[in-house]
Amino acid sequence: MGSTTQVRRSAAPRSARSVSALLAALAVAAATVIGHGAPAQAVTSLTTTQLQRDLWGLLYYSGPIDGVDGSGTRGAVRAFQKDNCLGQDGVAGAATQPKVIAKVKAVQTKAATGADGVYGPVTTSRVRAYQKAHGIPTGGQAGPLTMRAMGITRVLSCTPAPPAGGSKVGGTISRTEVLARAAYWTDRRIPYSMNRYTGDPKGRQYRTDCSGFVSMAWHLSSSLSTVTLPGVSHRISKSDLRPGDVLLKGGPGSAGASGHVVLFRGWADSAHTSYHASEESGSHGAIARTIPYPYFAGYGTFVPYRYDKITG
Repeated sequence: MGSTTQVRRSAAPRSARSVSALLAALAVAAATVIGHGAPAQAVTSLTTTQLQRDLWGLLYYSGPIDGVDGSGTRGAVRAFQKDNCLGQDGVAGAATQPKVIAKVKAVQTKAATGADGVYGPVTTSRVRAYQKAHGIPTGGQAGPLTMRAMGITRVLSCTPAPPAGGSKVGGTISRTEVLARAAYWTDRRIPYSMNRYTGDPKGRQYRTDCSGFVSMAWHLSSSLSTVTLPGVSHRISKSDLRPGDVLLKGGPGSAGASGHVVLFRGWADSAHTSYHASEESGSHGAIARTIPYPYFAGYGTFVPYRYDKITG
């Protein structure tokens, strides 16, 4: 009669059970962190959907969160831009997005939640709790009353402050002041137009095209054109370029859209193959960006020029 062999299932090794328990604990911890809104990394740019959520949370947007850059979204962006001294073009570009993110982070900090710039359900819940504790209507959105209680400035004073330096119209001007004046438009993303005018830091009006932008930065007495800018400046070599100089496609025959001029702010690399620039661009408005030297391919010949009255 044969013997019967019983096979016993051995228990999982202690080390395997320990690893499984550790992984489970980590999963719970991760879920807890996510549930409390402490993100691994804060956002630096916004999709249209997240822009809508953020502007909803800041009580600028009331439409559907649908990711569509329509009139409602652009209207909310313009309202935010107006309150934050930005060019009111309705486009959440390089100047507007960081301001939106910073404002959301300020609210999140006051509401004691993770400051990641994303106004989501967790932030809404924490803001609602803050509102309840401070006797504010509890909608979960950080409107004027909530921001006032939090000590956050919602509407900035847009009275222009003179930039560094104190040049007079048509007089000598430092390179530092030229760059500060240029930033006054690029920070506000002033829209491009060959027919419209807008103010410099002291309210003097300049045409909002490329040559008007340089005229404003140089504090000239009027808005010159790419044809007439050489009359107040002189050619220099590439090696002599310094902040406040320009790259010009100008002179006779460069009137209207035929010419262009860009303000040079400094080299972007040691090989001098690209540079930091500020300009009024037909497609982007007043913008600060990096440009390949001397300019993007296909736009003609650009030559370095220096304003006759620039100092430093």
